Amino acid sequence: MKQRKWNSLLTIFSVIGGFIGFVVGEWILDRWEGAMHETLLMGLYFGQFALFVGIGCLAAEIISPKLNGNNWRLRYAGDGWKLLVPGTLVLLFVAGVLFQFIYGLSLGKRDVPQDYVLLLDKSESMLQTDPDRQSVRAAQSLIGKMDGKKRAALFTFNEQTQQVFPLTQLNGAGVKNELSAKLEAAYVPSGQTDIGKALNAAMDHLQQQGRAGRNAAVILISDGYSDVDTAKVLAPYVQEHVRVHTIGIDSTQAEGRQLLQQIAANTGGNYYDAQSADRIADAFEQIYLLDHQRHLLNERTGAAASDGYHGILRAALVMLIGTLLGLSLGIIFDNRYLAASFSIGGTVAGLLAGLIIESGVQGADYPSIYRLMADLILAFVLSVSTLLVAVRQETSGHSGFGRGRRSRVELEPQGRYGRRGGDQTGKRFR
Repeated sequence: MKQRKWNSLLTIFSVIGGFIGFVVGEWILDRWEGAMHETLLMGLYFGQFALFVGIGCLAAEIISPKLNGNNWRLRYAGDGWKLLVPGTLVLLFVAGVLFQFIYGLSLGKRDVPQDYVLLLDKSESMLQTDPDRQSVRAAQSLIGKMDGKKRAALFTFNEQTQQVFPLTQLNGAGVKNELSAKLEAAYVPSGQTDIGKALNAAMDHLQQQGRAGRNAAVILISDGYSDVDTAKVLAPYVQEHVRVHTIGIDSTQAEGRQLLQQIAANTGGNYYDAQSADRIADAFEQIYLLDHQRHLLNERTGAAASDGYHGILRAALVMLIGTLLGLSLGIIFDNRYLAASFSIGGTVAGLLAGLIIESGVQGADYPSIYRLMADLILAFVLSVSTLLVAVRQETSGHSGFGRGRRSRVELEPQGRYGRRGGDQTGKRFR
């Protein structure tokens, strides 16, 4: 016989566990994003999330055993705690690693920049907005962090554009130190601002010095505004798929901020409002990490940003995460009927979560909001899946994994390891 059951306490505890998993997950992303390989990062995120949801569901069913019944609580709840870590943390960690690996393979390296052109505003106004030359320090730091396969070029600009050094292979500390010294010597603020000339010079350089198969990106930092024919100036960037990331220093310059936002948006880049010079280094780091550290839970940039294939893939992989999360609950409850019900509900929940992430994090100022929505929906829909899918009810109240078809009526359920209920001599009523 199949029945539709629901444990309201399990839903409450599942959502609480999902929220805790979100908070811990955001801490993991904030602490290790960029420092840890994205496959391990996603493994940790989904593993700990499953663990907290599993703890909430198991605790709720022990307090109020609406799904498995009192016999399960008395005889097998202890086994649930033993299965909790391998059934949730380990299973979803492995799944997160594997799915991120698949996602990373599909993204490939085609749109990861290998060449960077830095454009630094050195107009006279920078003496007020960047008196400590933080833009120079940030550029030097970025060059120092790039691996030896990258090439970097640097231009400074006011009403004219000056090449500090051309695209240069960063294949050693000596080269990086030399480039940093050239920048230090060349940066002397004076004059006005002409952003259009700087962008034209950067594109001319890329067309002359670029190499086949090496994607490029431009990072432009400015505190001002200039008249720019964006349609004309940015046309080659769009045609060549070269992203322009922009950083604004003086947030009081509304026209300048709007121009930088438009340049970034039209080329598929990102705009960062540093607001003050001491935040320039953080903006540089975010740009570089975003270009190189993409995972299932953050934004895609470049050619992959608008590629529907990658969106479908992300939604499908998060859907499978939901399926496995449902299976993990069936494992800790040691009930194949609940496993089937939770897996189906988890598939629906995972698909909804995947669609929320895919549609929300692209270009979002606060992507964590969409991750929160996805995590809570995943925990909630999963917990009510027994209302969506009827659960087969054995007279004994328990049906674990790995056992053959049993008699439909037993005095007591079989134990996890084949133990028989009934009287102390092991007799069963058939």
